[in-house]
Amino acid sequence: WKRGSDTLSHSQDNGVDIYEPLYTQGETKVLKLKNLRPQDYASYTCQVSVRNVCGIPDKAITFRLTNTTAPPALKLSVNETLVVNPGENVTVQCLLTGGDPLPQLQWSHGPGPLPLGALAQGGTLSIPSVQARDSGYYNCTATNNVGNPAKKTVNLLVRSMKNATFQITPDVIKESENIQLGQDLKLSCHVDAVPQEKVTYQWFKNGKPARMSKRLLVTRNDPELPAVTSSLELIDLHFSDYGTYLCMASF
Repeated sequence: WKRGSDTLSHSQDNGVDIYEPLYTQGETKVLKLKNLRPQDYASYTCQVSVRNVCGIPDKAITFRLTNTTAPPALKLSVNETLVVNPGENVTVQCLLTGGDPLPQLQWSHGPGPLPLGALAQGGTLSIPSVQARDSGYYNCTATNNVGNPAKKTVNLLVRSMKNATFQITPDVIKESENIQLGQDLKLSCHVDAVPQEKVTYQWFKNGKPARMSKRLLVTRNDPELPAVTSSLELIDLHFSDYGTYLCMASF
């Protein structure tokens, strides 16, 4: 290790500590500066040599320490969860709020690479005409070799709905019995959606909105069913309850 052109050692400078971490088995020499002094703000060079064995030249790298040297820091132009409609153009900016030397910014996507057509320029990520398959976690990472890299993550959710299903209890097919007057009956409706918790359900009977009453109950999030499921329960089934029931899911 050198400060400027001067080689550093314990014996000549009690403000430095040079050591080999146990886990590196002699492959690393760490320079530690203790209680920074004005003269410690300087250029430091790590020089590696095999003394020209087999003609292999020395390698060296230099780092300048100043009183502004700092690890990277970031902030995002959007919330950490971003919900958009399919077909929208999405732009997310990852803004540097600190770091010296100037950090390098990089975008990545999980799982898999950035979507086809996505453009990452510095801290700006643009995704044209976003689709459901583009949902996922987008990571902005800043590095400048000072401290740990800074990382911010955006969870991009592209609205979608699919696989609308219903369930009837009791199940007349499985239990080999007919629907009888006087019994209780429950119709349940579920749709797979992103974001799931934003789905709302509406029930219709014979084309008209179903009206709540003492015998007709509509509930959400039945503990016996998948999350965000709507149930319409008919108590003490009457002849007037027969008809065509429609469940509509929407955002």
